Amino acid sequence: MKKLITSRKGEGYIDVAIGLVALMMVLVVTLNIYSFLTLKQDMDEICGQLIETAAFTGSFGDEFEERCEELKGTFFDFDVTTSATEYYNETYKRVQLGDTMTLTISVHTYVQGVGAFKIPITVQSTRSGISEKYWK
Repeated sequence: MKKLITSRKGEGYIDVAIGLVALMMVLVVTLNIYSFLTLKQDMDEICGQLIETAAFTGSFGDEFEERCEELKGTFFDFDVTTSATEYYNETYKRVQLGDTMTLTISVHTYVQGVGAFKIPITVQSTRSGISEKYWK
């Protein structure tokens, strides 16, 4: 019995199997981090283009909405939240020259590769700009 317990036969196979499982887990985590970094980079680009459009037109109006829909068609679907320090016209969401405009976009996604579990993640990007249009 003592000889059977101290025997090391097959131990190498178990070490290799555990090592492969650990390697795959590290690979999944690395791929998730990479995908979140590329998603964040794309979101920063989208947010920058949208705040540039909003600041140039001085509103979160039709031109902004058209650009937003164009970018959603090009990249991916995202949620948009807009705000300003003070609106010149609340109905048309116009912002007076020199006032700050803030834009936040967010994407709801999940961590991939963890089996049956779905871990929700919300990735956000926020940019601000200054209105470049004077409203009379």
